[in-house]
Amino acid sequence: MKTTKYIPLLLLFVTPVIGADDTCPLMIGEENDPEESVVVNNKTIGFCCGSCVSKFEDNKAYYIKVVKSLYDKFTPQEREQLGVDKVKLLKQKRCPIYPDRIVNPNCVTAEYKGQTIYFWSSSALRRWKRDPEKYYLEAKQAGIL
Repeated sequence: MKTTKYIPLLLLFVTPVIGADDTCPLMIGEENDPEESVVVNNKTIGFCCGSCVSKFEDNKAYYIKVVKSLYDKFTPQEREQLGVDKVKLLKQKRCPIYPDRIVNPNCVTAEYKGQTIYFWSSSALRRWKRDPEKYYLEAKQAGIL
């Protein structure tokens, strides 16, 4: 008599969760929301909010390259397939207004003292414009710019 093994259907759809119990890879220190995630190459990456999900989706290869914990989760072949190794990183990694947030080449910018400054959001740019010298000096002291 032949026996049949049954695999619970749920197990067929489980993907490894990257950072599910950690903090957001884009807003450093923010706790991940279990409902905010993205699946890349069968790996689920957790985020704190929909803004981070959107930014990641629009700049996947960039963020995988700039965030070491994400970079390390993908094999060299996966990184090549995703175009990660072709990405050129910005000199600036974090927003000068919200230093816990990682910027990308598609973020809003302002020119200041001959330098392109990247901001997490338009609200960060509005704050910057109120007193650019103050924020510039604070960001320079913090090593952001």
